[in-house]
Amino acid sequence: MRIKNIILWLSIVGLAVSCKDNDFENKFNDNPSKRVQKEIVKYQRILTDAPYGWKMTYSMGADVEYLSYQIAYFNKDLTVKLHSPNPQLPKPIESAYSIKHEADVELVFDVFNENLTIFSYPSVNAPKGYGGDVEFNFKSVDESKGIIVLEGKVYGGILTLEKAKEEFKDFAKLKEYIAYLGKQRTARYMNLAITEGLDGASEKTPVLMGLDLSSMARVGDYAYNYKGKFKQGRKMLYFTHEGMGLSTAIEIGGHKVQYFTYNKKKFRYELANSDLKGYLYCSDLPVYSVPKVVDEFLDHYSLWMKASFGQMNAKYTQMKRANPKISTVVFVTDYKRRIPLFNEKGEPILDASYNHDYEFGEYLGNGLIFSFESYNQFYFYFVPLEVEKLSGDRLRFKRKEGDVCKPKDGEDATAIAKSISESQAFNDFVSYVCNEKGWYIKRTIESGQIDWDFISQANPKEDYFYTRLK
Repeated sequence: MRIKNIILWLSIVGLAVSCKDNDFENKFNDNPSKRVQKEIVKYQRILTDAPYGWKMTYSMGADVEYLSYQIAYFNKDLTVKLHSPNPQLPKPIESAYSIKHEADVELVFDVFNENLTIFSYPSVNAPKGYGGDVEFNFKSVDESKGIIVLEGKVYGGILTLEKAKEEFKDFAKLKEYIAYLGKQRTARYMNLAITEGLDGASEKTPVLMGLDLSSMARVGDYAYNYKGKFKQGRKMLYFTHEGMGLSTAIEIGGHKVQYFTYNKKKFRYELANSDLKGYLYCSDLPVYSVPKVVDEFLDHYSLWMKASFGQMNAKYTQMKRANPKISTVVFVTDYKRRIPLFNEKGEPILDASYNHDYEFGEYLGNGLIFSFESYNQFYFYFVPLEVEKLSGDRLRFKRKEGDVCKPKDGEDATAIAKSISESQAFNDFVSYVCNEKGWYIKRTIESGQIDWDFISQANPKEDYFYTRLK
């Protein structure tokens, strides 16, 4: 047994000596500084060995959904030209760069360049900058594929360089891809149909995701329900010479959605650079449901109808003409009457926002307030409604008995109520609101204002109205 152990020990020693002679001696022959210098020379050679330049994308870190696309030319004299599709910067801008070593080998943009380092410098609107880096660590270099990935040293943004295989003299191609997206928008909502790569996905039964892409706003809003989970968010949309992409990937079921190319034969954008397959298409109604959105609507809301279209607009206009006493329509839920407050002189008492203050009166519940005022809802005709939840973010209204009329003191409530309740145009309007098919509702927040959109399920392309929190 001892002889076997000695033989085994000698074999291990021999193997170690062999490895040392063949591998380690060459690898550690140079001192660390020389090895680093060789790396720098190598990266310098790769960067400058690109006759058509590099397609450069910069996805900023610090949780900022922003991505820039440019063509970069690195020169041997340590200057770089960055050409941007930004129309305000029509010509390439040249500045200095360097490659150095600290903890890692870094690509450093030494001089201010409006096409890149503008995100790093302070300004009036951003005293600390916009979260951009000027120093990037080399994370991976694939010379055979012509792809370099770098990471921002401070904020962690990802700078990707892909060697261009042809000369890009301008950015006209980007306008072509923008036009394709505009032509594909044939209905209100844009969606992604995933046909392969997710459980249950196929051409006949694709997994659907709401993906509303706007070339004008340069944003992509996404929302989907997958395996019982709902997710939504916003990405930045950008265009390249090959198609379009999002600032960062949307993750669904452990897979990523980020890049799209245009299929000229099928006249549609399709997923690219992904292990999923799918395509964009449009629909009149969303393909997803927002959980508990109806419950939120039922939780004490007052929504003023600010705009209407199609049949809703026709019915509303006829109702207003036949009932000049009515000024505005307000959808209310879990509602208590608002009673205006006055001082001893009969003057309105104002609240902290200089609006007419009020106290709560009797409980009215859910319904429609036909206000006799433009800005307040102190004096009105009320129609009680039952709100039936259909699915997710769909609902249906049903008219109930028990209309209430609350005009100003001194006005004839009975006469006003009789005039309104017997108006054919008024009842036609309420009946249309309470149609059998119901409404899809969507909550949006723009510039601090909360809007609720109501879209007819019977005719979503033409009949809808917008309301605003009041």
